[in-house]
Amino acid sequence: MKTLRIGSCLLLGCFLMVGCTPGFDLEKEQLKLLETDKEFSKKSVEVGAAEAFNMYLADDAVQLPASSEPISGRESIYLRMKQTSEKYVLQWEPQRAEVAKSSDMGYTWGTFTITSTDEHGEKKTAHGKYLNVWKKQNDGSWKVLIDIGNQSPEPKRESHQ
Repeated sequence: MKTLRIGSCLLLGCFLMVGCTPGFDLEKEQLKLLETDKEFSKKSVEVGAAEAFNMYLADDAVQLPASSEPISGRESIYLRMKQTSEKYVLQWEPQRAEVAKSSDMGYTWGTFTITSTDEHGEKKTAHGKYLNVWKKQNDGSWKVLIDIGNQSPEPKRESHQ
């Protein structure tokens, strides 16, 4: 009888622990989103920004470019970027990722550089910051729902004296 009571208590304790455990690990999901954004940047350098955005944007994505009207839809964003993407290299460094407790939405932010060559053959570099809102897809992958970016001054260099 005593063994049955101990076994019942242990079983009840296991059920309570399982019932109180969240369905996902928030920290692990944030790291996954951060890694996805890093892969996205790497792909932009490898295959060009337009192709990378075409791969990582949700079908119903919206891009909010600086000094321009919003662009709606992955295909429209891709076609717009494709017009000029061979003229520059876009790469970025994600600084942080956050995921909602519901685990279906998140955001990343960071800094970016755009490198191009002008008509005189001079290399030009522009700097900026971005914020991407991500939505988890049914297959568990993350896709960008909203892309926002604007230019910044060149980052200050630390002097070592």
